[in-house]
Amino acid sequence: MIDVDGLRAALEHTCPDGEIEAWDNPGGPKVEVRRGERAASVFWHREKSVFWVSYRLSRGFMNRAARTDLAEVTGSAATWLGGATAREFAVVWPFADFVDVADAYESGDRIEYCWQLFRAHPRFGLDQFIDAAMREPRLRQMFPFTSMWWMSFRPTAEEFRVPGPWVRAADNGRYTIVENRPVETDIDYSPAEAVQVFVTEMDRLGVPRPEDLRSPSEHRPPAEAGG
Repeated sequence: MIDVDGLRAALEHTCPDGEIEAWDNPGGPKVEVRRGERAASVFWHREKSVFWVSYRLSRGFMNRAARTDLAEVTGSAATWLGGATAREFAVVWPFADFVDVADAYESGDRIEYCWQLFRAHPRFGLDQFIDAAMREPRLRQMFPFTSMWWMSFRPTAEEFRVPGPWVRAADNGRYTIVENRPVETDIDYSPAEAVQVFVTEMDRLGVPRPEDLRSPSEHRPPAEAGG
């Protein structure tokens, strides 16, 4: 049985020099360990009997992995807090590889950083669509984000007017695209088809191309991901 005291003790043992905070949440205990600009947090999901371990650098989220072995969780946290580079970390703990995320974060490219986060940690069944969208040049230049179960794209990281369209997972690896989210449709597409339909809908709705709006502020160091 994993409780907050036992999880804290395990992380204190492997990360003795870290600053530790612990919470006994309704869904399970969570413990975060920080050392300098680095942090690792571990949540024990009682219902699923699995650890969710997240790795952070300054304000940037690197990745989250699900594991059942406590030794892997505490060991990977210790390696990350010990100062390993993303590539060194991936060699030792390949299940939590975030080399591309770290490279994008270090570059200060906010758009690429968000793409790599979605690739490494897809949400809402959008993984196949994201893989296909990353190969579409126009979409790859845009800022991806999610709202509830839907994904859309901003022409730049700071352009918040989004006339649509929106995409979400249907079933069996297929995707639904709508102009307005409250509108339901029975039509769905394969990942590659969905990307092409999405681009066609952007043209129909007059979504600006990124080069029409890009500003120097696009390349500031990325803030904490969200949305």
